Parts: sequence; C-alpha cells; structure tokens
Amino acid sequence: MGNIEDNNSKKKKSGISASQFGDIFIKTDKQYYFSGEVVYGNIYLNVVRDGYPGCIVYLKVSGKEKCKWTETKTRTSTDEEGNTSESTITRTYTGKSNIYQHKLELHNFQTPSLPQGQFVFPFLFQLFSHLPGSFYEKDLAQISYKVKAVVLSKKSSYNCIINSQRLIIREPIRQNKKPLIGQMQVHSQNCCFPSDEACHVNCSIDKLNYLPGDAAQLEITIDNSSLDEQVNSISILLLNTLTLTDDKGHQKIQNGIVVQKVIQGVPSRGKDKKNVQFILQNNKSPQELQPSANGHLVNSVYSLQIKINLDSDSCCCKEDPSINFPIQIVAQVPKLNPIVEEPPNWNPQVFEVQKVYLTDRNKEKVDNQDGSNAQNFKFQSYNRNQIQVMQQQMKE
Repeated sequence: MGNIEDNNSKKKKSGISASQFGDIFIKTDKQYYFSGEVVYGNIYLNVVRDGYPGCIVYLKVSGKEKCKWTETKTRTSTDEEGNTSESTITRTYTGKSNIYQHKLELHNFQTPSLPQGQFVFPFLFQLFSHLPGSFYEKDLAQISYKVKAVVLSKKSSYNCIINSQRLIIREPIRQNKKPLIGQMQVHSQNCCFPSDEACHVNCSIDKLNYLPGDAAQLEITIDNSSLDEQVNSISILLLNTLTLTDDKGHQKIQNGIVVQKVIQGVPSRGKDKKNVQFILQNNKSPQELQPSANGHLVNSVYSLQIKINLDSDSCCCKEDPSINFPIQIVAQVPKLNPIVEEPPNWNPQVFEVQKVYLTDRNKEKVDNQDGSNAQNFKFQSYNRNQIQVMQQQMKE
C-alpha cells in the first residue's frame, strides 16, 4: 500500500505525515480500458493507529486534455524617416478541458477520527463511450486519466492519506470502412518529353489498426512495362498530423514524417511484386509512438503513404502521386505495476460495492448495492463481448 500520490510528484506537502496512522491503496481490475467499458476496482485502507482527523473515504476520478505551445513572429516597421526596424513577438497558447472531475464519497465512518482497522471499498463505474484515447507528448500535449483514493484531514496541519492510479484509455477500434487496396498511375516527370504512358502501381495493406512497434504488411505491385524510365526507388512513409486547439479556438497544425523506408525500384519496361514489412515506430524520438487521438483540443491522425520515385528529374510543379491509407495507432499496454504486498495479518472488513455514475456536468451520485447485484448491473454501450472482439482485432 502507499500514501504517495505519484513517484514523480512535483509538490511536496509540509505537515504532519499521514503514514504514521496507516496507508491507502487503489487498484482497478485492468491496466487499460476501451472507452465505453466498465471499470471495476477496490480501495484498500489499513489504519494502524487512532487519532487521524478524518473519517470520509473519497474516490476521485479525473480526466483532462491540455496543450501548450509558443509561436514567434517577426514584424518589420518603418518610421517617418524611412528607417526600418524589426521586432520579435512571442505568444504562448494554452488549452485545457476537463473530461472528468469528480469527487465521490464512498464511505463515511461518522467518527471524530479514522477508526483503526482494515477495510476494502469496492466500486464500479462506466466510462463515456466517446472518450479520446490517452496521449502524451512532452511539453506539448496530453490526454490523461486517473483514479485516486483519498481520506481528507479535517485539520490543515495533517497531510491527507492518498494514493492514485493512472488509467490508460483506448479509443474503440475503427472498422475498415475503406478498402485495404490502393492504386495509382505515375507518368513520366520529364516535361520536355511528355508521354501518356504510365507506371501502374497497386498496393494492399493487411489491416488499418496497429500497436506502436507493429509491422504493417504491404504488398506492392509495380507494372512499369510502358515506360522507358526506371523506377529508382519506392518510398514508404508514416505520416502524422497533430492538431492542437487553445481555449480561444486558435490552432496549431503540425505535419511530420514519423518514419520512412526506401526500397529498391524496378527497371524500365519491367514488372515486380514486393512484400514489405514496415515497422511503425518513432525513430526520431526515444519516446514510443503516440496513439491516435480524437480529442477536442488534441487531435492526432496517422496515414501510410507509398510514393514512386522515377529516374527522370521533374521540371514541373505538380505534386507527386501517392497511395494513402489512413490508419489508427492504438495505445500500448502499459507495463505491469510492482506487486504490492498485503499488510501483516490482513483480514479486512469488505463493504458493499458502490456504483458510481459519472456525468458530463460534473455531477455524481453513489448507489449502494450488494455485491451480487453490482456484478449483474447492466450498462449501455459496449458490453464485454464487444470489448473482447476489439481485443481480438488488435491481436490479428
């Protein structure tokens, strides 16, 4: 168990330590969830000493998306005498939105101080079906979720008893509404000797949903039998568009190539079929590939692009043709948390399951039910069979 909210917490509170009275621990049944799923969990409270000035056990559920970036512009001005000068203006844009912000009373001992003993408080709640997935890009944007177990002190000189757990949220697996096959025609790029002949390219992809580090399986067929120019190479690119929106609606759109691979082309008047494994990873950053995100302030989309590079140098300003597959990157399964050992002689009093109802308007209520009824509680939206289908799709 533990009283510490986070190992990397930036705030260190001064006051009477709560650890001398006991500790608290919160744990959910899984490490990650799809939006729309039901979260089951327990709060474990171990009070070893009387006298802590608090008696209410709270469950806090938080979810937020936020972003922050700066833009620098240079302005040139001219005075009455014709002299010019330059000035630099830097503006910072910030956006923050609370998805969840709930503080729920799970149990009130109705005593002057926290009673000594061992206690377990089971709870469950359903996630919104439209939640954006967890996302983190250092110093730029994040979408994060967390549950906390808290016993607040009635006296300001005492620290609260608290523990938290991060929730990883995955967006629903998007169904394949578009075909997994693309095609294009690439004409000669030599504008001095235009031709109606073209290189015909077909490409198929194994699926449209991936985990970071997965290998996309591509089959590329090139028919260059009509051109006298060789295909020098074939470029495969993973593209990302990150759109950030501040509180006033100002947007920053960041386009980039996450990773690319160049493979050998085909000779003039030739044909070839290539089976390619393309690893979806971020080679520019040690940080793992961030998932797709469909937030209001943080929106991240990916696509796979296939381009053909001909032997001739283009003297035109036309955009090179390409095949593009919109794909979804799903959040990676987090690493297992260290196993927390039970306190000596652990024999807790287990309370009734608390059904927690979360709303968009930051309203909450707690419905007391016995354990059997809670297990049979039926939520709308995704049921467990649908969740299993999503998980199976990721394995495939």
